[in-house]
Amino acid sequence: MRWRLHLKSYKQRFKLFFLILCLTVFHNEYFVYWYDSMRWPSVSCLHLENQQCQRILIVSDPQILGIHEVFGWIAYTDSDRNLQKSFYYALHYIKPDVIIFLGDLMDEGSTSTNDEYEFYKTRFSKIFDTSQFQSKIIYLPGDNDIGGEGTDHVTQNKMERFNSNFPSETESITGNAQFVVVNRIIGDFSLPTVSTIKDKYRIVLSHIPLTFIPGIFSREVMTKLKPNAIFSAHDHRIAMATTKQNDSHYFQVDNFTEDSVVIKKHLNDEDCTEVIWPTCSYRMGVEKSGYGFATIGNDGLVEIGVLWIHSRFWSLHIYLIVIASCLGLCVCMKYLKHFTLKMSNQPSISC
Repeated sequence: MRWRLHLKSYKQRFKLFFLILCLTVFHNEYFVYWYDSMRWPSVSCLHLENQQCQRILIVSDPQILGIHEVFGWIAYTDSDRNLQKSFYYALHYIKPDVIIFLGDLMDEGSTSTNDEYEFYKTRFSKIFDTSQFQSKIIYLPGDNDIGGEGTDHVTQNKMERFNSNFPSETESITGNAQFVVVNRIIGDFSLPTVSTIKDKYRIVLSHIPLTFIPGIFSREVMTKLKPNAIFSAHDHRIAMATTKQNDSHYFQVDNFTEDSVVIKKHLNDEDCTEVIWPTCSYRMGVEKSGYGFATIGNDGLVEIGVLWIHSRFWSLHIYLIVIASCLGLCVCMKYLKHFTLKMSNQPSISC
């Protein structure tokens, strides 16, 4: 009879722990992503069907982990799932006309073998699945994709491998903006043809920031391309500054002070605003990560902001706390039961 009571007690305990674990998984793997999307900023262009504007989603420094990462399969699988779920919500929130990947698509892209590169490309395509939309896509190479940092040199083979696996659709994009890709890593950029720039606002795309890091290359871009705006990445944190086309000493820094802030600016030929977009990966060692967005109206009004996502480390800490608490409670209950049985089996003392 006693063993049946023990079995029933263990079953009840198991059901309780299983319920707690299921609720934790639901919270960490589903609820928090939905909750993030409920807190994202409201943008007028996104909610008015008859308003003419170009919708842009910016993905910066995803750096999907390589097979040589510490903890290997466990680390990159968790990171992949986090990127895939957050990107799904960002994609359906913005419904972009253009998706821009601002470089560092892979963490070990530059140093990988061809077989490893193919494996990373397959994972990348699964994570950032855009098949449900007709969005045009622009890919920029970063230093982790083609080299250029330290002793990891850029080579022609690395450039060709990236371009063949990640072809951009820059020339086929229609809308209010003309996108020009520059590569500060190798100091190469091409001027657009005159026929493609009429009545369009010019946005220069660069993996490495330009106006934040003055130099010969950035001056050449500003002088010859005369961009209305610059989108860059690399630093993993959000930053924005405005410069004057005719005053190289003018440099005004703006900040995103709130999670739900949307900054509005009118593009013009007198100044240029550069936005450094934050990384979308929690593995980059920053406190906050997210996806950038921009909308450009026919009148030159641009609305920019960030779709911030929760810290995955916070969710992992919840897992550890719940598992440790359940194990600790189980041990305590077992010890308490053992102590109770021991006390009940002691002979009573009668006077």
